[in-house]
Amino acid sequence: MKRRPSGKFLRASVGASAGALATLALGMPAQAAGTSVVELTEPASTVEAGVGSVSRSSFKFGEYNGLQDRGPFAIGNLDLRGGGRYDSDDTSRWAIQGRDLGLDTRSLSLDYGKQGRFRFGIGYDELRRNYSDSYQTPYLGVGSSNFVLPANWLKPLVPQVSGSALNYRSLSTIEGTASAVNGAGLVRPPTSAQLTTLSRIFDADTPAFRAVDLSTKRRTFGTSFGFSFDPQWELLASWRRDHKDGLRAQGAINDALNGNSAVILPTLVDETTDQYNLSMRFTGERGFAQLAYYGSLYDNKVDAIRWADPNDPTTSATMSSAPSNQFHQLSLSGGYHLTRSTQLVISGAYGRNTQNDAFLSDPSLPLGIPRGSLDGRVITKSFTLKLTSRPESRLSLGAGFKFDERDNQTPVDRYIFQDVNEPASATASPFNAALGLAPNTLGNNINIFNNRAHSRKDLKLDFDADFALTRANSIAAGYGFERILRHCESTWIECENATDSKENTLRLEWRSRISEGLNSRVGYSNSQRSSKYDPNAWLALVPMANVIPGAPVVGASTSVYGYLQQTGLTGWGPIAGYPATPLTGNAAIFSPNNNIVPQSLYGSRDNLAELPGMRRFNVADRSRDTLRASLAWEASERLSFQAGADWNRDDYSRSVYGLQRAASWALNFDANLILSDSFTTGLFFSHENLSSRNAGDGYGSNTNAAFVGRAGNTLVSGGCFATVLLKNRNGKIDPCLNWAADHVEEADTLGVSLRDAGLMSGKLDVAASLVLSWVRTHVGVAGGSYANNPFALSGAPVLPAGDPAVLFIPAADMPEAVNRSFELHLDGLYRLAKSSSLRLSYGFKHLSSSDYLYDGLRFGSQTTVMPTAEQAPGYSVHVFGISYVFTFH
Repeated sequence: MKRRPSGKFLRASVGASAGALATLALGMPAQAAGTSVVELTEPASTVEAGVGSVSRSSFKFGEYNGLQDRGPFAIGNLDLRGGGRYDSDDTSRWAIQGRDLGLDTRSLSLDYGKQGRFRFGIGYDELRRNYSDSYQTPYLGVGSSNFVLPANWLKPLVPQVSGSALNYRSLSTIEGTASAVNGAGLVRPPTSAQLTTLSRIFDADTPAFRAVDLSTKRRTFGTSFGFSFDPQWELLASWRRDHKDGLRAQGAINDALNGNSAVILPTLVDETTDQYNLSMRFTGERGFAQLAYYGSLYDNKVDAIRWADPNDPTTSATMSSAPSNQFHQLSLSGGYHLTRSTQLVISGAYGRNTQNDAFLSDPSLPLGIPRGSLDGRVITKSFTLKLTSRPESRLSLGAGFKFDERDNQTPVDRYIFQDVNEPASATASPFNAALGLAPNTLGNNINIFNNRAHSRKDLKLDFDADFALTRANSIAAGYGFERILRHCESTWIECENATDSKENTLRLEWRSRISEGLNSRVGYSNSQRSSKYDPNAWLALVPMANVIPGAPVVGASTSVYGYLQQTGLTGWGPIAGYPATPLTGNAAIFSPNNNIVPQSLYGSRDNLAELPGMRRFNVADRSRDTLRASLAWEASERLSFQAGADWNRDDYSRSVYGLQRAASWALNFDANLILSDSFTTGLFFSHENLSSRNAGDGYGSNTNAAFVGRAGNTLVSGGCFATVLLKNRNGKIDPCLNWAADHVEEADTLGVSLRDAGLMSGKLDVAASLVLSWVRTHVGVAGGSYANNPFALSGAPVLPAGDPAVLFIPAADMPEAVNRSFELHLDGLYRLAKSSSLRLSYGFKHLSSSDYLYDGLRFGSQTTVMPTAEQAPGYSVHVFGISYVFTFH
C-alpha cells in the first residue's frame, strides 16, 4: 500500500515531504540483481557522497529539511555494518549510520553489541526549524534578552487623529497622511505642521526596521547501554540531551494606556533538556517484571526578556520566560500468564515535578512579592491493570482499569501588581483597610490575585469483547467509563468549573471478508460526557471577592461572593437592561444599572465574569459520535485498492456560548499496480474536512444616554433598536450583539508514484512521484457591532434630519485563506559496477499562499500593534543532486 501523510490536515506533512525530495536518502538498492553467498550472509555497508544545489533561498521550503539557502550543499550518507561472520563463534555486531551529513538535519550514530550479552549506542542529530525570513523589527539587542530602541526613535502617532495616542499608521506614507474628521465635524487633510511631524516620525522610525531571520536549531546527543546478566535479567540505561537555541517571535503587551499596545519580539531561545532512563527487567517463562526510573531536567538560560516601550523608550517592561524544572519518576510493571489463554499486566508509577526558579521583582510592585520563588511541587501517581483472555478460539475478552492522579502541592499566595506600565489610580482601592494598609496605598486599578494549584484524579474502566461469528465475519464491542475529579488546594473557594465529570462510551465494530481478496471493516462509537458546571469558579483567582469593600465604596453590606450567593447571579449580573427605577443597596453597588460586577470590587483589571450559558469546551457536557469504515480489495496479484472513510462529531448542546459543535470527515483512496516484476505504480487521493461553530456575545453596558455628541443626534441605523436611548438602555442584552463564527477547513491531496528497478539490463533504477495539495480555510461570521457616526461630535453641528448617530455594522466573513502546492520528485540510480553506483536526483516544489492574517503585519495596517512586515510564504524551488554510492561487504 502506498504510504501517505496522515493527520487532520496536510499542510505540514506535504511541506515536510520536500525533505525527502532533496536530502537524497538511500532509498534504492545499490546491488545488482544477482547476489552471491557473501552478499546474502554478511551485512552490506554503503557510503554516499556528492553535491546538490538549491535554486533559490526560501525559509518556508527549508522549514524542516535544511535546504533554506540558495546554492550548493554537500550530500553525505553512510551505513557501515560489521561484526562476526555468520559461521563463526563471534556474536558481535556494530553499525555506524549517518544521514544528511551536509545539512542542518544531520544525524550520526554508533551501535555496538554482542548478541545476548550487551549493547551500546551513541548518537547525535540536528533539526533546524525555520520560522520566518521576512520578519522586521526596530529593536536593538537581537540575540540577547534585552531589547532597546534606537536613540532617535520617535513615538509613532498620527497628529490629525490624535496628538498623543500611539498610532503605527504613521509608519506608512499613505495611511499616515490620510484626512481625518476634526472636532468640528469637518474632514480635513493634515496641516503643514502635522505633515512635518509625520515626516519626522517616518524618517526616524522606518529606517530602524531591519530584517531578522527567525529560526531555531535543536541538537540532540544521547547514549544507551544494555546488559544481559542471563536470559532472564537485563539492565537498560540511556541518557539524552536536547539543546535548542535561536530566535522565535513572541508577542508582548507594552501598557494599558494606549489600547493595550503590543510588540512582536525576536526572543532568544537557549534551553536544554536532559532525560535519563534506567531499568531492570526480568523475563520468565510465564511472566515479566520491570523496575524503572525516568528523569527529565529542563534548564532555561533565558530567565526573562526586557524591552523598551515604543510609547516612551525611557520606560521598559519585563516578562519572565519558561522556568527551569525537574521531573523524576519511579515505575514498576509486570505481567503474568494466569493460564495459557489469560494474561494479567499491572503497572504503577510515582513521580515528582518541581519548579523553584527565583521570581522576578519590579519596582512597580507596590508591596513587593510574597515569596522569593514559587516552590512548585506536583506529585503524580498512576496505576494500570489490564486483563486479557481467550476462553475459546472464537472469543477474546479484555478488561482494564487505570488511575491517574495529579496532586498539585504548590503553595498558594497573594500577588498584588499593576498592569504593565500603568500608574496607580488616584482613586483608592476599597481593600486598603482590609489588607491592613494605609489609605490610598493601593489604587482601585490594582490586581490582587491568588495563584491556583490545579489537581485532578482520573479513573478509567474499559471492557472489550471480540467474537468470530463465522470464519469470514467477526464483531467487536466495548464499553468505557471515565470519571475526572478536579480540585484546587488552599484556595478560598473551589477554582474548577467542573469538579466532577463522567463520560460513558460504547463501541461496536464489524469486520467481514466479503470474498477472497475483499475485506471490509465498519466501526462506530458514541460517548456522553456530563458535569456540574460552576460559572463562578473564577472567584478563586480574586480573594477580594470574599471581602466586603470599604472606602471609598459606601453602603456595601456583603462581598461580591456574598451578593452572588444571595441573588443566584454570576459575575455577569442580571440578564436585564437599564432599570426602570434606580437600584438601591447592594444591587446598586455590585450590579450598577444591571451591569456586570465592577472590576475594582474584586481587585482585578480584567472582567472575569462568564456569560450566562458559557461553557469551557474541555469540561462542558458533550455528545461524541465516531464512525470508521474501510475497504481493501486485492483484485489480482498485481492490482490492489484501498479506501477509507472517517466521520467525527462533537455536540455541545448545553453550551449557549463557547464551542457549540465540532465535526470532521475524511475520505481516502489509493491504488497500486505492478506492471512487471520491476515496474510498479501507485495513486492516492484524500479529502479532509474540519468544521466548528463558536458563539459569543459582544455585550455592552446599560446607560440612559439619549444622544451622541449633540442632543439632536438620536437615530440608529440598523441593529435591533431605532434610537440611541433604546440601544443604550438595552446595551447589555442587545440580541444584535450576539455573534457566531463558523470555521471550515478543507484539504485535497492527489499523488502518483512510478518506479522501475530493471532498466538497461538491471543497471538503472528510476523513481518518480508527484503530489498536488489544495488547502482552504473559511471563517464565516454572523452578528455585528455598533459604531458612532464620525460626524456626531459635541463640537460639530447637529446631524441633518434622518442621518443616524449610530450605525450597526454587520459582521462579514473572513477572506478565504488558500494554500496550493505542487511537488515533483525524480530519482535515478545507475550501477557503474557491482559495488558502485551513480545517483541523480531532481525535485521541484511550488507553494502559493494567500492568508489575510499577514495583512495585519504590514506597515500602516494597525494602530497599536508594531508591524513586522512579514509576508505570506510562497516559492518555486528546484533542487538538483548528484552523488556516488559505494557498497561493500
